[in-house]
Amino acid sequence: MYVHNEVAKPLERQAYEVKIPVPWGHIAGKWWGSQDTKPVLCIHGHQDNAGTWDRLAPLLPHDISLLAVDLPGHGLSSHAPLGTTYHVLDFILTIRHIANYYGWKRFSLLGHSYGSVLSFLYSANFPEHVEKYVALDTVKSFETGPGRRLKKHGEYLDEFLKIESLDPNSKPSYTYDETVNILHKSIGNWANKESCEILTRRGTIRQNDGRYVFSRDPRLKIIISLLYTKSYVLHLAANVSCEVLNITAKQGVNFETPEEHQKFFEIIKKSAKRYEYHSVEGVHHVHLDHPERVAPIISKFLKST
Repeated sequence: MYVHNEVAKPLERQAYEVKIPVPWGHIAGKWWGSQDTKPVLCIHGHQDNAGTWDRLAPLLPHDISLLAVDLPGHGLSSHAPLGTTYHVLDFILTIRHIANYYGWKRFSLLGHSYGSVLSFLYSANFPEHVEKYVALDTVKSFETGPGRRLKKHGEYLDEFLKIESLDPNSKPSYTYDETVNILHKSIGNWANKESCEILTRRGTIRQNDGRYVFSRDPRLKIIISLLYTKSYVLHLAANVSCEVLNITAKQGVNFETPEEHQKFFEIIKKSAKRYEYHSVEGVHHVHLDHPERVAPIISKFLKST
């Protein structure tokens, strides 16, 4: 049985909670290291939260600051206003809001899964503003034929409206152990149960009766995003000019053929200032399950000049 604390247990490297104002509310985050130093911005995966970095952050160089944020609708961040959706461009704008708030002209990105995709898109759209980009178990944005995607858009929009119409006070509540089990079941083989418990600490809210509800916006279940064509993704890759570190998990996610990957990486190797690739044992959340397997690689990359 898991024992849940209202405040996460102190880590070897102390993390400080921050709130970044945005037009619709705030972006919550965890800051490791000096707040007088520009940090590496850490972006979590879809329906995860900033807790995904809790085990990796203490293993990275302590003279490098890290700012892990909860994307809109995730963790402790504000939900998007009713009547709006969660689109990939909204998340890109969130990264831009954060950079503008702190006055960063150039900074580095560390992303996992969907957070890696967002970091790739940001690096391609703002190439002059990104120094380094670390991708964990996903790099490129997903591709699709427009006709195939269009067939589903109407269904997705109607399902989104259905979820949005639900009474927010009618969220189901659970014991803490139940929330961990639910998350573990939904993630499947992508993370072990201990990692799911870490994500649950920041991904649930304790109610007055002692039970818990998930903090993330239920509308996030519906991904409303115009996926890019293969040609457009290759054009994006050609626009990435920063240093790129790509780490894949050997038992991680893989949605494309080797041929599709090879063409993409041939382009990004030419466009990037430097490209480095590593493959490690583990599943999709290897950075959370076994952070010691990726920490030395990331540390060396971030410290290199």
